Amino acid sequence: MALSPGGIPCHLQDSITALLGSKEIILVKPVQLQVKSKYEDDILVLTPWRAYVLQVLLPGRVWSSFSFLEVREITIQEPSLVVIDTDTASYAFRLVSLDDLEQVVSHITMSLKKVFPDSSPGKLLKKYPPSLFERIQRITDSLKEMLQKNQGPCGGFSETYAALCDYNGFTFREEIQWDVDNIYHSQDCREFNLLDFAHLESRDVALSITALSFNLWFTKLYCKDFRLNLEISEQLLYMLSKSVKLEELVLENSGLKFEFAQRMAQALRGNPDSALSTISLAGNQLEDKGITAFSQHIEKRTKGLRSLNFSRTSLTAKAPTAPVDSSGSCGNSVFSKAPKEATLGKSIAGHFGQAANSISASPGLALLPRGRRSLHSFLSHANSVSHLNLAGTDCALDALFGALAIGCCANLAHLDLSKTVYSHKKLRDVPPAIKLFFSKAAALRYVGLACTKLPPEAVRALLQGLAYNSQISDLHLDLSSCELRSAGAQVIQDLIFDANAISNLDLSDNGFDADMVTLVLAIGRSKSIRHVSLGKNFNIKSKDNLADVLHRIVQLTQEDDCPLQSLSVAESRLKLGTNVLLNALGSNTSLSTLDISGNTIGDTGAKMLAKALQINTKLRTVIWDRNNTTAHGFLDVARALERNYTLQSMPLPMSDVTQAYRSNPEKTEGAVHKMQSFLARNQMRRTLPKQTFRLQQGIVTNSSEQVRGIPGQSHLPASL
Repeated sequence: MALSPGGIPCHLQDSITALLGSKEIILVKPVQLQVKSKYEDDILVLTPWRAYVLQVLLPGRVWSSFSFLEVREITIQEPSLVVIDTDTASYAFRLVSLDDLEQVVSHITMSLKKVFPDSSPGKLLKKYPPSLFERIQRITDSLKEMLQKNQGPCGGFSETYAALCDYNGFTFREEIQWDVDNIYHSQDCREFNLLDFAHLESRDVALSITALSFNLWFTKLYCKDFRLNLEISEQLLYMLSKSVKLEELVLENSGLKFEFAQRMAQALRGNPDSALSTISLAGNQLEDKGITAFSQHIEKRTKGLRSLNFSRTSLTAKAPTAPVDSSGSCGNSVFSKAPKEATLGKSIAGHFGQAANSISASPGLALLPRGRRSLHSFLSHANSVSHLNLAGTDCALDALFGALAIGCCANLAHLDLSKTVYSHKKLRDVPPAIKLFFSKAAALRYVGLACTKLPPEAVRALLQGLAYNSQISDLHLDLSSCELRSAGAQVIQDLIFDANAISNLDLSDNGFDADMVTLVLAIGRSKSIRHVSLGKNFNIKSKDNLADVLHRIVQLTQEDDCPLQSLSVAESRLKLGTNVLLNALGSNTSLSTLDISGNTIGDTGAKMLAKALQINTKLRTVIWDRNNTTAHGFLDVARALERNYTLQSMPLPMSDVTQAYRSNPEKTEGAVHKMQSFLARNQMRRTLPKQTFRLQQGIVTNSSEQVRGIPGQSHLPASL
């Protein structure tokens, strides 16, 4: 009788292969299986993740099998007798030789090592000859070393997923394996995005989550606007109870209820080794019950949270505390828009500690007096907060800056107070803390005060503080929509020159209007401002005065030592007055970004822009939507871009394109296609044509001669 290399008759080997179909066969060993008090001859077949026990007689038949994930312990009672206990049964196999036994035990332990990296033979083997254990230990140690060098794509995710499919009896989805092994791995992506598999059955999505439980590659799980049913939620909870690598969890607007938050707290409480530091459950109806349960877990947590987002979770004022912890476990607390009032109370005071680095509240949040006092108390003590976002809350700035000046000067880099209130009471004098904070802040990069209606004297204190501050630079200051008007313009004119920390200044929509001439001159004297937004400040009745303002802006951008790189006059409805700016672009040597959106320039303005683009080599970005441009205007710009090799970004003017397409679809589509193709060419181009070099060497004619559309213009067209 012909035998296979494993000592199995060839006809049986062929029968086994046919019986198991496409399954990969690793080992085939003749065994004797104990049934009650006697041993029966059988065949033991090992695949990557499962053992099959087959009868010796033909036709072959599987009478039992078990997944390696079911194995609880392995006992070696004699040199060739091994007992394998699983979740549902116990198997006593007598093998032909000690070598066969070693191969069987080694394969099972090595397979489990791939799924459970922290497993070892000592956890499975209960009784064993010392010599055999040493041999198996050497094999698993070599496997461990090999896995450390090459775990396979994404930490061996696909092998774990395959093992789980086998364990659960589910179909192995090659799409999941392909995406992870190719897309995720090639991009070195550590974020597992459930939306990539949202089209699959829920059990396939659930199993992919389970595969993350012991994975050491992925650090983030993301899901947004995808409803997670009970099957998926259960596996999420299991994964959270096991994972030691996951750092960030985002499950926004996923249909989760308060029960999930309660059970999630339990799961994390049972996993002290969890690395989770960023959690976002925004948009789920967790209610007070869910938030409270989570709060209680975080209060007992020894490791800190960096970011916690509970916005839009139906949190009400009845919630006793928000989820932060006395050891500084919460760094970024984002609370829901409360229907009445939501109290921060202990959620802020004394519960962040020095580990906190980010605090944020959702728009619409009303702070009770106790909550405000708690927030101020926390911020006034030494802390690590680098990101503070209270935009849209009723937090009063006059009191807040008192706390910031004491505790937040060292680390605070991002401060967003837009759409807040300056004070809840009438004040005669500006609190000195405003000037003190801005003079001492050592890390500030962004300050958002839009829509705060700051009084001019508060702006004065701010700018005076920055004038004394030599520790910071490249500050983005947003003072848009503050209704500063003439008094505010005068303050800015007096102090902007000395505030050298500011590099990006947004003054749009402040009703400066008639004060724009002197304001532009003051900005021109600053040597630090590189980006300025002046839109919605041009409600000037006199055409001559408007023309004067625009020419002042032109002069500002044409000075040899002008630091300005970016200019926005968006939403100013300048109409053909915009041509004053466009007319000067030919000789522009400073601006790389221009935003002229919302100025109703029409096709005439588009033609002026087209002419400027043909000779300008400095601009890299032009934004120009909402200008009533038709297909003809787009064609002019497209033809200009054919000769422009330096402009790289022109966001699609969607509003105008939509309108133009309705009346002339073919021309509009053709023009848009050309513009996009020329921009793509510029982005890829490494060398410039000779004519571009000639333009870069300098334009000798003045701006009024470069573009003939408005020769020698000093006044605006009568049609303006």
